[in-house]
Amino acid sequence: MKKLYFLLSALAIGYTGQAQTVPNAGFETWRTNSIGSGTSAILVKAPLEWYGADSLIIGFGRLLGGALGIPDSVWKQQVFKDSTTVHGGNYAARLVTKDQDTLGIFPGILSNAIAHVSFSGITFNGIYYTGGTPVTNLTQTVSAWVKYTAGAALDSGLLSVQVLSNIGGIDSVVGTGTAKIAPNSAYTQVTANITYQPIAGLVTDTIRITFSSSAGGHNAVGSTMLVDDVTMTGIPFSVSVNDVNTAANLVTVYPNPAADVLNIELAGSEPVTFTLMSLNGSIAAQTTVSHSKALNVAALAAGFYFYTVTDKEGNIAQRGKVSLMGN
Repeated sequence: MKKLYFLLSALAIGYTGQAQTVPNAGFETWRTNSIGSGTSAILVKAPLEWYGADSLIIGFGRLLGGALGIPDSVWKQQVFKDSTTVHGGNYAARLVTKDQDTLGIFPGILSNAIAHVSFSGITFNGIYYTGGTPVTNLTQTVSAWVKYTAGAALDSGLLSVQVLSNIGGIDSVVGTGTAKIAPNSAYTQVTANITYQPIAGLVTDTIRITFSSSAGGHNAVGSTMLVDDVTMTGIPFSVSVNDVNTAANLVTVYPNPAADVLNIELAGSEPVTFTLMSLNGSIAAQTTVSHSKALNVAALAAGFYFYTVTDKEGNIAQRGKVSLMGN
């Protein structure tokens, strides 16, 4: 047991060592920009290292409105600094879906990449992005704490991730991940697992993370998403992308955070061993999962825990972390 304890401790340290910091991940530092001048100026806000699409929409809206006789007052701010409903720290980002007059209903969008608008003449084609955050490993997951209220029954929020690599001098999207965000009454952690194209020896350089208060073609005015505490994990470039893809989809663990029961669902047919560990590497719970398992965690102390998923040969096929609420 002592050897196993030290092995798991080393694995926990290895897992945390591969975590990469997201700049201004808790949205604690903000900037304010003014679009226009004088009494018609519109103030927009965004966290440092992040960008809201509303400044772009307002800027083009005012330009279009000037030609069509539309007043500047119709264009609306969609990204807000929220200090009343946070997950951690002093601030969260609040994204709101709004009607931007002749441009249509837009979700509140926040990204670590810079948004641009595409037009063909006066026809709006959509928003695209450039830039992002540099990465030094193969990003495996991106997570965030979110709280979501839908303006209509079919609407939902979205966390989307693109991972880029410079191939032949061109920034190419080689990995993607999404997490749909359903309405919830309290902050819930959502995770986008990244799936990569099967490229041997892949080295990535940039990650783009985007949050949207509406998705799936059901944009509803008033849909509101609060976002806080963004994190991501990764593994070395020396690891095969096939291993990353397998790890991203082997098991699903929910809810996160969990109070009494942690549900474990296995994607494959081969049984695995699920091990839950405290931050110091000690085993908090361990079970075999053949298809699905409801693991009772009611007696465990509140806090963060690591988990590993081990296949029948004893190889660790997936790592992750969960938060337990305790009793």
